[in-house]
Amino acid sequence: MSAWGWTLLLALAAAAAAGRQLYLYPGGWKFAFGPEYGAERGDLDRARGALRGLERSARKELAGARGAVDTAVTAHRRRVRDAEEHIARLRDPGRGAYRDELGALSLYEHVLAVSTDDFSGDLPLHGIAVRSDHTRTAGHLYLVGPDGRQHLVTYATADIAEERVRRFVVDVHNAIAAAKTLRRDRPAQLRQAKAELHRVTNDTSAQEDARLYLEEVTARQNDDLRIPAARKNLAAAHDRWQELTGRRPS
Repeated sequence: MSAWGWTLLLALAAAAAAGRQLYLYPGGWKFAFGPEYGAERGDLDRARGALRGLERSARKELAGARGAVDTAVTAHRRRVRDAEEHIARLRDPGRGAYRDELGALSLYEHVLAVSTDDFSGDLPLHGIAVRSDHTRTAGHLYLVGPDGRQHLVTYATADIAEERVRRFVVDVHNAIAAAKTLRRDRPAQLRQAKAELHRVTNDTSAQEDARLYLEEVTARQNDDLRIPAARKNLAAAHDRWQELTGRRPS
């Protein structure tokens, strides 16, 4: 910025500061700036500051109480939503977490995803069986689906080592065992989850405490005489300034 630009900027800042001073202390230049009226300006400042401080504290306290209510309501909704989602996952667990894959087979927590020439889809682990055998040139996986249909998946040993196939079959067996356990335990877990949803839904104690505190703050502030007294003091200071200058401050 050029020297002229800086000069203009400083002039505008000074004009703004002077305009604000004249607004705060109306009546003319001598009342707004004259040292002989410093005490009168201080009288206005103290009255304004006292009211402003009380009102700021009251607003902050009230905003905090209202915020506590909002926080409690949001937390309750989140707990209810989490409980509902837990029930939904128990009812329909979907595929679950990814575990492993071997060519056309992808193992998930609850299903074995198959993509072969004769079949493509998800087989629920609790309802399938799997075994393998091997020849010199290939490994064979035999899958039995919930409907009794069998699916054969063959891997050339040149592409996938026999040991890798065997490890995958072990992983599938273990996943089947876990899925069967989960299916066995799911009715009890679902009952517990429904009971938890009922408990969480009806547990509104945090909201009630927050609303009670808000009511207490509101009532206390309504009964607090300090702000009305500070407003009267500011009005009296305005009266004194108007009597002195003929102009009433805002």
